[in-house]
Order: sequence, then structure tokens, then C-alpha cells
Amino acid sequence: MQTTRRTFGAWAGAAALGVASPLVRAQPAGATFPARPVTILVGYPPGGPTDIYVRALSKSLSTLWGQPVIVENRAGASGSIAGTAVLKAPADGYTLLFTNNAANGAYELLNPKSATYRTLRDFAPVALFGISPSMMVVRASLPVKDAREFVAMAKANPGKLTYGSSAIGSAPHLACELFQSVAGIKLLHVPYNGAAPIIQALLGDTVDMYVGGASTVMGQVRAGKLRAIGAVHPTRLVSAPDIPTMGEQGFKGVEYASWFGLLSSINVPAPLLDQINADVRKMMDMPEMRGHLDQFGIEYQSANRAQFMTVVREEVERAGKVISEGKISNE
Repeated sequence: MQTTRRTFGAWAGAAALGVASPLVRAQPAGATFPARPVTILVGYPPGGPTDIYVRALSKSLSTLWGQPVIVENRAGASGSIAGTAVLKAPADGYTLLFTNNAANGAYELLNPKSATYRTLRDFAPVALFGISPSMMVVRASLPVKDAREFVAMAKANPGKLTYGSSAIGSAPHLACELFQSVAGIKLLHVPYNGAAPIIQALLGDTVDMYVGGASTVMGQVRAGKLRAIGAVHPTRLVSAPDIPTMGEQGFKGVEYASWFGLLSSINVPAPLLDQINADVRKMMDMPEMRGHLDQFGIEYQSANRAQFMTVVREEVERAGKVISEGKISNE
């Protein structure tokens, strides 16, 4: 994702110049937090990628804090049920939201009239968990070996090739919308309720293509059940160095990834959130968590809260452009 690469590159320059935002300068509250269990809400059902990630996070945080960190699934409405619940909870740092760019970025852009929150207005950044790079895959029976051949087939059969997504406005959906725009093709969108049903649809030859997290698709690719045709990322993926990027195949700008991180209500005191951010970054340096990141295919780069907010803001702008140009809406 170009946004992610540019953002992290800018951090290094800011650090070298000694630039600090108000978020960075805030002093942490005392070492008394947490004095009781912390609850992390997640807007997706158990068993999916987001749920798996947050449970690894909660286990390590519980060890670090010496307090239970409870994960509650509040699935539905594109993740907004969990987000709304966090905003209604006491602003004391004991109720946090583990989310991604689909629920906090695309959600309000797709539902401008009915959205119950605006991410940049109502939420405060707490900690970035990581960036999940994506891979474009097709069903094994589709007679294409790379993105160029897929585009040629799509141009010869406009509107007939299908692609799946985990939800309208999800990273897979917007990545494919961006791909269509850059490649000049028309595909048929088939939304599913999560990544697992899409994989089954691909294996059953009922959908043609999917852009998913590398950790979600590469097992099936290595087993020969799916075919990877392009990394939707600025560089080749560490987990699949033999698969060329979309840019290498002539489709410049087709780069999209998902961020995962913790948010809170904007009303939680900044010093407390800075303390939580520091604790999460300490935890992310533990060998166990690095092992989880490798297992999930997630790229982690230590981020303070201001840097995480830059990632969120740039992703909202990027999603807004794709949604506007594609005339995508839930209303």
C-alpha cells in the first residue's frame, strides 16, 4: 500500500528532525493502569483473521499487565456495532476497540447518512498492531498464470469474471475496485460474510478471483488449490518472493493492505493512551508476538500514536477516493 510505505518513511524523517506532535509529548499517567480487567471489543465473529489477531494480542497484554484482557465479539454492521459500543463506554481506557480500515475508515464513507460515528472525529489512536499485505489469487481451474492474463480474459469477457470480498467496503473489495480502474476492466463483485466463505467459493469454482491477506491465502496456494497471480503491495512479499507485484506486471498503483490496531474514544485522556501505546510496543518486541506476526503474515513497525493516526488519516483519504470514483454506497 503506497499510503503505508509513505507514512512509515515520513516517520523516520520526523524523528531525525526531532519533530514531536502533541500526542507524542503527552506525559504518561502513573503506573497504576490497569488496576482491573480490560475489555477489547472486536466487530467480527470468532475465528476470522481479526479475531485471531486480537486474541494473540490480548494474551500477551494480559501477561504484561498482570490483569485479564477480555475479548468480546460484537459482530455486525461492518464492525460498527463494536465501534459504537466503545464510544458509549466510560472513557477510562478499560474498553478498547480492535479494528481495521474497513470498520474504521470505509464504514462511514459507505454510510454517510446512517453512520453512527466518524473515525477521525470520534476515535483516538492507541496502538498500531500491524499491516497485512495482500495477494491476488484465482481458482486453480482458471486458465491464467498472472495478472496480465487475467486482465486479457476480463477484457474478452466484460462483466463475466467474478471476484469475492469479505464485505462491501472491505480492503479486498476496495483493492479490486482499484484494480478494475487501473486495468480498465469490469468484474462482477460477489460479497461474502468473511474470508473463510470466499476461500471455499474459490475452491468450489463458484468465484474466480480474490484479493486477500497473504496469511489467509498462501496455505492454499502452496497446496496447489489456488493460484497467486500478483502481490498487491509495493514490493514482493517475504512469504512469496517468487510472485511479482501488480506494479511489476504493468498495473501501477494497485497496492492495498489492511491495518489492524487499537482505538479508543477520543475522550480518554491522552497520557493514559500514551502509556497503553508504550506497553503495546514493548509487548510487540517480545519474541512470542514477533512469532505471531510472522505466522499471520503481518508487517509490524513500531508506531507512536501520532504516527498511527497518520496511517488512519491517509487510509481514509485513499478509501474515500476509491469509493467516490467507483460510486460505491450501502445507502
